[in-house]
Parts: sequence; structure tokens; C-alpha cells
Amino acid sequence: MELGELREPHPEPELVSVRHTVAPGETMYRISRTYGITVEELSEANGISDPRTLSVGQELIIPGFEQPVRVATESSPTPEPERGRPVPGSKPPASGTAAPARPPVVVTAPSRQAPRPPTAQAPSRPVPETKGMLDWPLRGVLYARFGKKGREPHDGIDLAAPAGTPVKTAQEGSVLYAGEQRGYGLIVIVQHSEHLITLYAHNRDLRVRTGQKVRRGQVIATVGESGKTSGPQLHMEVRVGGKPVDPLDYLGPLPSS
Repeated sequence: MELGELREPHPEPELVSVRHTVAPGETMYRISRTYGITVEELSEANGISDPRTLSVGQELIIPGFEQPVRVATESSPTPEPERGRPVPGSKPPASGTAAPARPPVVVTAPSRQAPRPPTAQAPSRPVPETKGMLDWPLRGVLYARFGKKGREPHDGIDLAAPAGTPVKTAQEGSVLYAGEQRGYGLIVIVQHSEHLITLYAHNRDLRVRTGQKVRRGQVIATVGESGKTSGPQLHMEVRVGGKPVDPLDYLGPLPSS
């Protein structure tokens, strides 16, 4: 793959995430429902394989939110609206007179309706045979996926992580290029086979050189914000035959640490 074949850098989305501290009575289901994301997305962002292992005081990264939200539990439900305020359009009682008693509220049982037939669900996407061929280069928050960002193509995935986090190779291979590329900052391109290549961009510093052999899981760089980006992150691409493919079709399970 020629370096000139790299597309112009896409506009990076803002790195927006919040840390939520787990309180007593909170579960992965309640937390994800409160923030409007799925349990799978919340688990994936935090590297949690079993949602039942959640513990009080644990910090969770919630991508896409700027401040924590209160989670309703059985012991602390969401607060009810304040009582005692006058109904709009009504007149307050005269001074020295008691407020008129409210009429009782009659609750009627809902009418029985015939059960609706279950809606057909779209078939789940089959797991590609390439799943697990590559390892994750680090544990971070997946906040941008492969595809498009608006009208701009997005040839890889973006993982937010603290600056200086080690970036590891997804598989053994040889360094096709290690240096600077316009827009991508400091990058490392590793060739794993005749057709398979991985790219790691926006690094703070590089730990390998062009032509060097690397083993699987070897540290090749550290997370930074070089090039065109809005914060510390790793932009990773997977290319097969020179064409970008979805890295999630090749990456295995998220690392636990």
C-alpha cells in the first residue's frame, strides 16, 4: 500500500464521555437504560464481559455524555413533581378560607385487548470467520466506528484513551512505515501478510522503525493527539488488498486490562 493512497483525514468528532460512579442498587441494565444506550455498548466501552460483576463505587465510562445522570433504583425512584402548586388558570383560595377538597380520582381498569402478534425481528448479523484474527491494540472507549461520519468516509475505528497509553500490534508482522503522515500525525503501518495491513495513527511517539519485525502484542507507539484530532485517541484501520474493512470484523474480545 502506497502512503499516497491514504485518504485525507476525516473530521474528528469531539471526545465526549463522562465517568459514572456506581451507587448501591444500580445495575448495568438500569444505568444503560438511563443513559439511552444498550448493555452491550456500556459493557464494550468498559471492557466488561459479565454485567453481573458490577460493584458499588466502580467507575464506568459513558461515551456521548458530558455529565452524570441520576439512575433510578427501587430504593431511590425518580423524584415526583412538587405538590401544592396551583393549577394553571385556577384562582388561589381567599385568605382565611380553607382550600376546597379535591374530588376523588376514579381509576378504571383498562379494557382487555386481543394480544398483538409478535413483530418480526431482523436476523442478527452472522459472525464473520475473520473475527478474532486480530487483537485490540489497547483498551479504550470506542466512540467512532467504521463507515461514514456525515458525508465523510471513516476508514477505521477511533478509541479514546489517556495520552501515553501503550499501543500494541494486533498481530505479528513487519513495519511497512513508521513516521509522520499529514493529518494522521505519527503513524505506524504494519504488514501482517501479503494482503493484510493494520494502521495506527495520532500517536504521541513511535517505538519502532520502518522495516522492523514485530511480534504480536508488541508496543509500537503510545497514544497521543498528533495530526488532525480533537484529543488523545488511537485511530486504527485494517486494510485487505489495499481496501479498508471494518476492524470490528477482525478484532477479538476486548482486553480486560
